[in-house]
Amino acid sequence: MTSATGAMPAFMGMPVGLGNIERELDYQLKIEQVKDMAPVQRVRMSNLLIYCGSLSLAEAVAEQVPDVVMVHPARVILLVADSGAPPGITAGINVRCRLIGKDLQACSEQVTLRAGEGMVERLPFAVRALLIGDLPTNLWWATPQPPPMAGPLLYELAENAQQIMYDSIGWPQPALGVAATASWLESIERTEALHWRVASNLNWRRLKYWRRMVAQALDPGTAHGLTESVTEIQLEHGPHAVVQAWELASWLTTRLGWKVQAGKSHDNVEMIWRILGPKGETRVRIRRLDKGPPEIRRMRIAGTLDGKPGAMNIVNEDSVRLSIQLEGLEGAPRTMALPVHRATELVGRQLSDRERDPVFHESMAVARVMAKSVLG
Repeated sequence: MTSATGAMPAFMGMPVGLGNIERELDYQLKIEQVKDMAPVQRVRMSNLLIYCGSLSLAEAVAEQVPDVVMVHPARVILLVADSGAPPGITAGINVRCRLIGKDLQACSEQVTLRAGEGMVERLPFAVRALLIGDLPTNLWWATPQPPPMAGPLLYELAENAQQIMYDSIGWPQPALGVAATASWLESIERTEALHWRVASNLNWRRLKYWRRMVAQALDPGTAHGLTESVTEIQLEHGPHAVVQAWELASWLTTRLGWKVQAGKSHDNVEMIWRILGPKGETRVRIRRLDKGPPEIRRMRIAGTLDGKPGAMNIVNEDSVRLSIQLEGLEGAPRTMALPVHRATELVGRQLSDRERDPVFHESMAVARVMAKSVLG
């Protein structure tokens, strides 16, 4: 962390002047060269810009960078908005090397730029000189603010980016964030032959196993007639995970071909929608639990099982597995292992996945309708 006098935080590495960054990186790589070993290799598959809106957040993200570049080697440019820093933009560099063979070292580079008060808008200009021109550029918007509410800064940082990654965990105004982001997705992506860009939500990637489990649960061989007779869906989530539950609900609404009719919110604890399906009206409820990890804890789908009233529960068991439990029918629960979703792995894998996800876009279109109905 920075001191009261504005000293450079330790995670920024070695202080360096803005005009000397490339020269100092080259020098640090030469220092890493060991006698009688093969020349040091720079490993980088892309440029990775990371924006953090506070010093404390930047320090936490900086701890994750080494693990990210283990999954996806990149030139990392960490951008920090620090209102407590001295005026201007200060820079630091880190060079990290590891053995990848008997006598071969692979090294990655990290440049950190810290902008003091009134200088954040200058960061895009400082970044341009540091990008490696023949590599794709990814922007990780690592701050709990919906991208469309970020103003000109995000647009300028993403000017040459092929991918914008963001995370909807912990958004302070979920309905506004979902509505704005769903509209923003259509405008931010470009699909021309020479210019393309995608936007990716890390929260959507966390839902991969939930979506797989729900799809299996509603298979006719498992659901026993439930899919055609759903009367209510309930989702329970821990604090800060409402958008994650929302995205799962909008995905299921899309998958089943339902139409959103109306919605309302109760004291920021529960949201309820009336959904029209082929067999009549269904209700979708999303409810926040008072405590627990920021993730979906349970999904209950009520309807008819084998011709009788019943329900299917999909339960998150201690964040290590999902289980399907049928109410009113005998049989052992089916389970699926739930991998630990570390931010570093989510980011590392997403960096190599720059394809447009049509299912995500369809789900966000429904989520926008749900958000507008809640906002009135």
